[in-house]
Amino acid sequence: MKNFFFLILGLIVVFGSIFLFFTRPVDNNIQSKIIKINDTSLKVEVVDTPETRERGLSGRESLARDTGMLFIFDSPAQYGFWMRDMNFAIDIIWIDANFRIVDVSKEVSPETFPQVFYPDQAVVYVLELPGGTVDKYQITTSTMIQF
Repeated sequence: MKNFFFLILGLIVVFGSIFLFFTRPVDNNIQSKIIKINDTSLKVEVVDTPETRERGLSGRESLARDTGMLFIFDSPAQYGFWMRDMNFAIDIIWIDANFRIVDVSKEVSPETFPQVFYPDQAVVYVLELPGGTVDKYQITTSTMIQF
């Protein structure tokens, strides 16, 4: 009976450790922010360093509804994005220095890798949302973003 107790206790510790490992935040230093598009509020992770921008959403299994990742760059350019190590489709929203949406790439699939997606013009911000969000909230070019 004593051995059975230690076996159960050991299994609880092992599975608890595995659970905590896989549910931990990807990076504790990533800040989050609420942004507003039209009348919709979205919680986004802000990535503004070369390392966090390169990692992006790669390796994640999904992205919760009404959440996203906001990439902030130092200067306007036509930054390219690809779907390396992605596991789900996303909408990519390209935003200029005046917080205006200038381009949208909808339902970009992981199968598009190694294709690189670029905006039609220079941007400072790029917002990645779960695939279908752009259509769900009727997000279009010329829409202003608030954050």
